[in-house]
Amino acid sequence: MRYSFIIALFSLSFSGSSQFIKDTVMMGEDSVVIFSDKSWEYINMLNFDGIVNPELHEIIQGDSNYLWKENWDTQVPYTYNNDLSKIPDTLWLCNVDSIHNKFCMPHPGLVTSRFKYRGRKFHYGTDVDLVTGDTLSSCFDGIVRYAKYNTGGYGNLVIIRHYNGLETYYAHLEKLFVSANQEVQAGEHIGLGGNTGHSTGDHLHFEIRFFGNALNPEEVIDFKNRQLKSENLFIHAGMFAYKRKSSSKSNSSSKTKTLPGDDKVTYHKVRSGDSLFAMSLKYNTSLDKICKLNEIKASKILKIGEMIKVR
Repeated sequence: MRYSFIIALFSLSFSGSSQFIKDTVMMGEDSVVIFSDKSWEYINMLNFDGIVNPELHEIIQGDSNYLWKENWDTQVPYTYNNDLSKIPDTLWLCNVDSIHNKFCMPHPGLVTSRFKYRGRKFHYGTDVDLVTGDTLSSCFDGIVRYAKYNTGGYGNLVIIRHYNGLETYYAHLEKLFVSANQEVQAGEHIGLGGNTGHSTGDHLHFEIRFFGNALNPEEVIDFKNRQLKSENLFIHAGMFAYKRKSSSKSNSSSKTKTLPGDDKVTYHKVRSGDSLFAMSLKYNTSLDKICKLNEIKASKILKIGEMIKVR
């Protein structure tokens, strides 16, 4: 962490030809940098490690049954390699508590698509109807981890890590009101709904994830009555059974091809609506690995019928 702090200060000291750093004041995770021309700059969460729920973190790190990791990454929205379909017991989370006791609907629109398979693809969130320009709100208190345009299909995307241990994803936004490392309160406006990314009409694609694994938002929110379903949330393996089904489907639908002198290689034939990120989830691999296997970039435009190497 000290090195990142030094690098940040180094870059700041050369941001203007007549400026150099006179002093630095640390304020918890934040800092105020004072320049020689008496100007100053406030730097959010410079040394933040991403831990917003220390009690939960201690449980996860102290039990060998949970070998999960969740980094604070403001550039990559996804967390890989945590398979929660194999949880040996049940974790009890408090959606709200005495300190962070507020909940707000992200948007009051009607649900148009649920957490389920849509054809051969799994839909990892709940779609809520809106009109482009409608205001969206943070569900719980938290800290924004990601706020930028995502080329994997989400369009303008906001991800908030909450003090209850969950992350919420707000996709296809027209405009962003927040930035990474910004603290937000439940009900605070985070952007305007829209139709950006891989979207066939203006709507909010809303996800709830726990250590990178999507869970059904309707386990947490009663969308019909526009309220929190319960103050408590019990996390168990059954919530992530779709991962086992997805793996089974990918094994039956994938194509294998043996190359001279090589082990079997698994290919995916691109269909309408496919994305590299969706492939990484389907075949339980990472986006980076797929890109390296095919010597392509994550922003590559896929062509229907194209064969992509996934293993």
